[in-house]
Amino acid sequence: MKIVLVSIFFSKDRGGGSGIAYQQAVELQKRGHDVFVFTGTFDSDLGWQEESSIKIYKIKNKNYRYITRSYLCLYNFRVQKKFKKFLKEVNPDVVHFHNLYFHFPFSLMKIAKDYTNKVFFTAHDVMTFFSFKLNHFVTKKYNLQNINNINYKISLKDQIKKGKKSFNPFRNFFIRHYLSYLKKIFSVSDELKKSLEQNKIKNIKVINNGIDISKWSADMEEVERIRANKNLLNKKIILFAGRLSGLKGGEVVIKSMKEVAKDIPSAVLFVLGDKNDYTEKMKNFIKEAGLESNIILNGGVPRTEMKFYYALTDIIIVPSVYLDPFPTINLEAMACGKPLVATIFGGSKDAIKDEENGYVVNPLNIDLISKKIIYLLKNPTKAEGMGKAGLDRVKEEFSSEKWINKILKFYS
Repeated sequence: MKIVLVSIFFSKDRGGGSGIAYQQAVELQKRGHDVFVFTGTFDSDLGWQEESSIKIYKIKNKNYRYITRSYLCLYNFRVQKKFKKFLKEVNPDVVHFHNLYFHFPFSLMKIAKDYTNKVFFTAHDVMTFFSFKLNHFVTKKYNLQNINNINYKISLKDQIKKGKKSFNPFRNFFIRHYLSYLKKIFSVSDELKKSLEQNKIKNIKVINNGIDISKWSADMEEVERIRANKNLLNKKIILFAGRLSGLKGGEVVIKSMKEVAKDIPSAVLFVLGDKNDYTEKMKNFIKEAGLESNIILNGGVPRTEMKFYYALTDIIIVPSVYLDPFPTINLEAMACGKPLVATIFGGSKDAIKDEENGYVVNPLNIDLISKKIIYLLKNPTKAEGMGKAGLDRVKEEFSSEKWINKILKFYS
C-alpha cells in the first residue's frame, strides 16, 4: 500500500506525536509498504527528501500570531494548496493524520477524502476540543477507586476564559465537521477516549502506542561511566524526564523529594529535560526546599542516549497534573526494566498495573507519592521484581509489532 502520514513535525529525535509518527513510518516501511510523509519544519531544508527509504515532503512551518491560531487550525490556503499537490503526486491508498495544531488545518482531512476513503487520525491529546492542557478536574480527591467519575467536559465559559482574545466560537464545530470525513479516530488511551467522547467527538478506537523494545538495551560500561561522571556513585536515583513544567509535575517532584531525602539522605532526583522558562522556577523551588545536594538539573540529552539514564536509575517518576494522554516515558522505562511511580490523571494506568509494575497515584497526594518512592528505594528486590514485570508487560502488550498490526487491520 501507498501510505501517507501527516504530522506538523517528523523526527526520530522528537517525543510526542511527531516521534510516534516517525516510529510508525519505520514500522510500516519494514513491512514493505510505500510510506510518504507530509510534514513541516522551521528550517530552510524544504521539498522532497528521503530517509531510510521513507519519502518525506517538507513545507515551511510559520509561527503564526497567537490570536489567529484558532482560525488557522481550520483553514490555511497555503498549506491546503501544497497538500493537494502532494496528494495528486502520491495518489495514496491510505492517509493517516497525527499532530496538526495550528500549523496544519483540520480541513486537510476533507481534502484527503477526495483521494481515498481510508483516512485516519491518531488523537495524541485534547486539541480537537481544547487548545490547552486539560486540568480543570485535577483535585486531591481522586484515587484508583473513583477515577472513573471524572467529568472531562469543558464548558463554553472555560473555553472563553482560557482562550481570551484567541477564542473562536466556531472552532470546535468545524473540527468535528472535518473529523466526520475520517474512517476512524484512534485514541492513544482509554482516558483520552473518554475526554473526547464527553466533548462530542465520536467514532473512536483505542490503540495504545507501541515501542521498539530492541532499542532500549544499554551498554553497562557506558552506564557506569555516566554514573561516575555525574557523581551518582552509591546514590539512590529517581529519574524525572521530559518537558519541564508545572503541569508535568515539576513542583510535585520537589515537594516529594523533600520527604524522601529526610528518610533516605543518599537519594537523588535526576532531572532530564531541556532548559526552558520553568527551569528557573525549579531552581528556586529547590533552593527554598534546601535540596541542592539531592536534586540535579542535568538538562536534556539526545533520545538515543536516554536508555543509559534509565539503566542507572532505581525508579522513574511521572507525576503529571493534567490529562497526560499516554506518556511515552512509561513504555521506555518498562522496556528498560524499571519500576514507575506515575500519575493517576490520563493514560498511565493503561500501561502500569498498580502494585504490579509500578504505582499509579494522585500526584497531589505528596505524602502517598513520597511513601511509594521510599518503599521502592528501601526494597530493591521489590523494585527489581516490578521492573521485570514491566518488561514482560511491554513485550506482551506494547511492542511496536502489536501496535502496527492493530493499525493495519483498519487499513485493509
